[in-house]
Amino acid sequence: MPGDAADRDAVPIIAVASGKGGVGKTTVAVNLALALAAVGWRVGLVDADLYGPDVPRMLGLRRQQAARELTLFSTKGGPQERLEVIERYGLQVASAAFLIGASQGIGLQASLAQLLVRRLIHDTAWQDPDCLLVDLPPGTADIQQFVFTLGHRPVYVLVVVTPQVMAHQDVRRLLADLRRRDAVALGGVANFSGLICAHCGQITPMFPEAPADESIWGLVDRLVSVPFSPAAAADADQGRPVMLTRAVPAQVAAFESLAAAVAAKLGNRGD
Repeated sequence: MPGDAADRDAVPIIAVASGKGGVGKTTVAVNLALALAAVGWRVGLVDADLYGPDVPRMLGLRRQQAARELTLFSTKGGPQERLEVIERYGLQVASAAFLIGASQGIGLQASLAQLLVRRLIHDTAWQDPDCLLVDLPPGTADIQQFVFTLGHRPVYVLVVVTPQVMAHQDVRRLLADLRRRDAVALGGVANFSGLICAHCGQITPMFPEAPADESIWGLVDRLVSVPFSPAAAADADQGRPVMLTRAVPAQVAAFESLAAAVAAKLGNRGD
């Protein structure tokens, strides 16, 4: 990211968050990044889910070689001051998965985990992105608190939720925490909003809807609903996200609508 520190700090962060795991947060983050890139945005995609860094796998990238060490901080002007971005499908990607082997895990104390996320966000050699799209771990723990309170740059939070009442309950906790921060709730994605039949294409409910008094939709705007497709899920496991294959029109339309809504809320920064 050329330019002075003030220029870099002006780049907004879109944090993709969820109250619980298993709601398709990373799938939303990857496809939103691709949809924004398709309409001219220069997107930096940060995989900040240190304990399940799956963004590279969804983009067909894997590091097999095990790492012997993990650098959490590098002095200015040092040989490892900046992490290199990996460019893939028009995205600039930074992930902890590029720093460790595919079968290795990261177990860090809170302060060290925050230091690594800081390195991914601040110490990566971004090339003039319009935004940094940050895929967070589920919940409201230390990594989320670090990103939500960056303070020196605008932070927008996009929440991902499935229909069940427990998923909404956990996101309501996340939103309550956000109200104490400087981050802005951008809106929500209703994921797994139905199952797309592989034979007839009809969409049927997968889960019971949360009651209105326990739903998040009175607290944030529902920007889009995304139905589930087994075919798209299988493709994603093989590094072929639906915004590339375009094999499931209902999902493609949903992510394109989401990108348009996000772009409008952030001021259409793309070319």
